[in-house]
Amino acid sequence: MQEFDVTDLIRLLWKRKSFILKTTLICLCLGVLVVLLSHKQYTSVSTFIPQKPRTNSDQRALDAYLQKENPNIYETNEILNANLYPQVVENISFRKKIIYMPVCEGHNGEKISLVEYLSSNKYRPFHLGQWIRKYTIDLPATIRMANGEDTVNENTGKDTSLITLSRREKQAIDMLQKGVTLWIGEDNALLNVTTEDPLITARLAQNILSLLKEEVTNYRATKIEEQWAFLKQQQEIAIQELESKRKEMTNLQTTQHSFPTQNIDITKSFLLAEYQQIFNNYQNLNQRLERLKLKKQDTTPVFTMLEEIYVPYQASNTKQGIIITAFVALGLFLGMVLVITLPYIAEITRSKFLMHHFPVKEDQEKDVK
Repeated sequence: MQEFDVTDLIRLLWKRKSFILKTTLICLCLGVLVVLLSHKQYTSVSTFIPQKPRTNSDQRALDAYLQKENPNIYETNEILNANLYPQVVENISFRKKIIYMPVCEGHNGEKISLVEYLSSNKYRPFHLGQWIRKYTIDLPATIRMANGEDTVNENTGKDTSLITLSRREKQAIDMLQKGVTLWIGEDNALLNVTTEDPLITARLAQNILSLLKEEVTNYRATKIEEQWAFLKQQQEIAIQELESKRKEMTNLQTTQHSFPTQNIDITKSFLLAEYQQIFNNYQNLNQRLERLKLKKQDTTPVFTMLEEIYVPYQASNTKQGIIITAFVALGLFLGMVLVITLPYIAEITRSKFLMHHFPVKEDQEKDVK
């Protein structure tokens, strides 16, 4: 095989310009098809600072004592660790609440939930790719939903201890699985929400943060109530123990003449030490109960927003113009590569089809020296 120089290469490409043009047009059509079948995606990013627990040395000492008394009931921290926020958001119960929160309004002003929005074409913009998928790959599910067969398993619906999902709910929760991410850092947290509609994206992000705040606040209130009940119980026990020690010391005073003085002094010192220890714990319990009273009245938000939720009017995925330009460039490049290589492939493989359309000898003799 002989080598090309630049002039011969340009001459060959010009001679086969119709083939290059056809290849480019085919890639252009593929690019347009990809654009038509792909969804526009809109992403809303929200940044917030989770509340952190605060402890002091006295509280830690009392916590250690109470933890030893009843480790299964008492927990030292009533604030949910921010590292657990992603697990809360990914919880199936949390997501089931989210999909029934309103994300838009209907034509008559009625509130439309996410599950209603995704399961009906009345509220979603028409999309060719989605329409094709609905009546091809998803046709069986479409028929079942049209016939009212929406439950995953009717037998499990009687058991209230199990969480059941209809197909519509499963569709909505799958969308949350793909479009919602929560990242927790050392000092702040980042919520990313992506959907096909900018307003739905902002409303969904708002719903997630609102419900997360409610869940964390409820967790805090529940833990405070549990601690309050436990501390009150420990306080009653301490009062009974103090009363018991007082009676023991009173009895010791009335009967001390019946025992040697040395034994009386040792017993009295022992009782006083026990009484003082119980009294110190009693005082610490009172202090902790006072702190819990203040915590009950505390209105500090469970997290503080750094970047508020906004409506993302600019699509976050690749723009249509870039996709089409990339396919056109691919078509030009592919056409030129094929024009150069196919004659030699035809010669090697002896393919009649390729040799007819790309006669290497003719190209070499007329265009290549």
